[in-house]
Amino acid sequence: MRVVSKILSWIFLPLLAPVYAVALAMYVENWENLYSLYQDNNLYALDDKAKEVLLYLFSAFSVLAPALTVLFLQTRGSVSSVMMEKRSERIIPSIMTNLFGVCLLLILLYKVPLALQGSRFLFGLAGGSLLAVAACTILTFRWKVSLHAAGMGILCGFLYMYYGKMLVFPMWILVTAFIASGVVMSARMYLKLHTLSQLLIGYLIGFVGIVAGVLFFFYCY
Repeated sequence: MRVVSKILSWIFLPLLAPVYAVALAMYVENWENLYSLYQDNNLYALDDKAKEVLLYLFSAFSVLAPALTVLFLQTRGSVSSVMMEKRSERIIPSIMTNLFGVCLLLILLYKVPLALQGSRFLFGLAGGSLLAVAACTILTFRWKVSLHAAGMGILCGFLYMYYGKMLVFPMWILVTAFIASGVVMSARMYLKLHTLSQLLIGYLIGFVGIVAGVLFFFYCY
């Protein structure tokens, strides 16, 4: 069981949450393309080239850049492991992840036209993730909030908002995402790396951050 919990922790690394979210939205058919009146927010309908560029952007700034930062800090002895189980080790990587998040959001805002299908969801995912990471960073100075739970909150919050705009969508993805959240958080508790309150607060931060981000770009931008 301990091995399974560690594997789940690696599969659902917090850094991967935005990439999983945008990949599911772009590559899993949602049948919304059958309804011509509901195309504006359908990321699945984007052409393949646009999907590749967006996936590369999210992967580079959400995963690759933060991961390289952690590996660099590990070689310097500032971080003992990639999982950063000690609260004090998370501060610098979290601050750098915020900076990478700002870069991603600015690139999207300046390079992705508002008229592009699903652009507001892309902005909301980047902005909401940044908001969640910023909140976790602030808490990290005093408390060890669960970043894995925050990542699952980001994933579930985005899918909830994205599919909530559609007439028809693959319900199994939402159900699977919420079940996976419970499994991942249970695994973190089993490994004795977080308390229930740290997990719930982390999940709430991720979920609310994404909801706030999407709502902002839909109604205030």
